[in-house]
Amino acid sequence: MNTLRCGRLARLLEQNSLESAVTRDPSDIFYFTGMRAEGAYLVFNRGGARLFLNSLYPCKKKWTAPVAELKNIKLGKTGIEPSKISVSSLSALKKMTGCTVIEKEPLFAKIRALKEPGEIKNIDAAQKISKRLCSGVRLTEGMSERDAASYISARSHSLSGGPAFEPIVAFGANGAYPHHIPSGKKYSRHALALIDMGVIYKDYRADLTRMKGLFNIKTLLGRAYAAVKKARETALQHIVPGAEIGGIGRMIKKYLADQGFEKNILHSAGHGIGLDVHEWPAINCSEREKFEKGMVFTLEPGLYFSGIGGVRVEDVYVLEDKARVLG
Repeated sequence: MNTLRCGRLARLLEQNSLESAVTRDPSDIFYFTGMRAEGAYLVFNRGGARLFLNSLYPCKKKWTAPVAELKNIKLGKTGIEPSKISVSSLSALKKMTGCTVIEKEPLFAKIRALKEPGEIKNIDAAQKISKRLCSGVRLTEGMSERDAASYISARSHSLSGGPAFEPIVAFGANGAYPHHIPSGKKYSRHALALIDMGVIYKDYRADLTRMKGLFNIKTLLGRAYAAVKKARETALQHIVPGAEIGGIGRMIKKYLADQGFEKNILHSAGHGIGLDVHEWPAINCSEREKFEKGMVFTLEPGLYFSGIGGVRVEDVYVLEDKARVLG
């Protein structure tokens, strides 16, 4: 167990008047234990932490079913993150331990949001590799979206620990869908291409979105691209420790709406990143928590036009006294 991280969680539980906390999320488990495990229970109770594994994983002691061991633990008021535990697992946990479940979000996510120097170094390295890979993608006439995505995936495996997620490559009007699945659509040098990709480096993820093609600022997509870049530049000036996260989300949305693009905003302005490509916090209009030093996050404002295409720009930042771009 990582005692430093466990200590931070113990203090957070005390602040929230919780006696225990439970997670089954594999990334949470890896963060605190250094072990990759599916279907396990990580239980924090009375200042200590225990990992309950099934028989698929090696154990130093004689293996005992998690159900049998959990029945002997009194958890009391137990914090869980609803997004990280299934209804069936939650029901089983209550039945096994008799605990009182308190839904609390963020909990484990709040600890993971404050990155340590080594974590920041790994994300920075992942982002550097991603930028180099993306800039090296050469789109040629007749190449399909699937061809380009396959190239990115293959290069991700040769340059790093593989892709952080399935690459998104969208040509022309397909760019109107933020999570477009690469198809057989062919590239034309007169069309815009949206590429969203990232690699894994030492378990940490990168996330990068770039537009490739010929931009004319007088066209609709040209004006939209200028607007998302300016919205991000404006927001970055206000991202400091203590700034409300939701305030930044609202700032970006208002800027884009003032440019006449309110109906073309389809997603939040960014998200945390680390062991998972999408972590807390979401940089949306409703988030009340504040930015803190050590947070690593993306900013990815985008605008989308049905039948025409879309534009998005995305980079990863770490918050020090102000936001610093990684990669």
